[in-house]
Amino acid sequence: MSEADWYEVTQGSALLQGDIMFHCPVFLTARELQWPLAVDAEVGVRVQVFDLVVMTQGCDLENDKLKDILLAQVVAWPDAVRDEVGRGNEAVKGDKFRKLLVDGSIPGLSLLHRREELPRLPWSVVDFRHLFTLPKAFTGPFAASCGPRLRLRSPYREHLAQAFARYFMRVGLPHDAKAFEKEGDVKI
Repeated sequence: MSEADWYEVTQGSALLQGDIMFHCPVFLTARELQWPLAVDAEVGVRVQVFDLVVMTQGCDLENDKLKDILLAQVVAWPDAVRDEVGRGNEAVKGDKFRKLLVDGSIPGLSLLHRREELPRLPWSVVDFRHLFTLPKAFTGPFAASCGPRLRLRSPYREHLAQAFARYFMRVGLPHDAKAFEKEGDVKI
């Protein structure tokens, strides 16, 4: 499979899961918010711009079943490495980490193939730890203003959705079963 298999180019206001929008504004509340917060309190909002991919199911988008769209941040690989190292994750610099990323075995991240043609995309990851919602009434017109944009093709769109599901549904067990690894062979 080549990079051409991963994407199609689309434009307009219709959105599907796997649509990538570059430089999309999101609206963030001030980090200084503290509880309790009065119901009618005025809260400061700041606008930041991110590259985002639509995570909302295509059937919900097409059937107009929602008012808000779920988006995840798309991060160019060099920026992702810098961010991970900043969090203390030195393993991200190694071949083993990249192999695990290709295999889809890094919870919270999903690899996107680079695309050399316009619209371009460097090797990137979708970071499920950075999720945003935007009103559909805002996102559709914004997408239309972007001109040509990338859309993940099947099966890569479903692979992204599955990676998100695995990240979201993971369970941390309340006990340590590592002692089992030291158990001897079963004698039959």
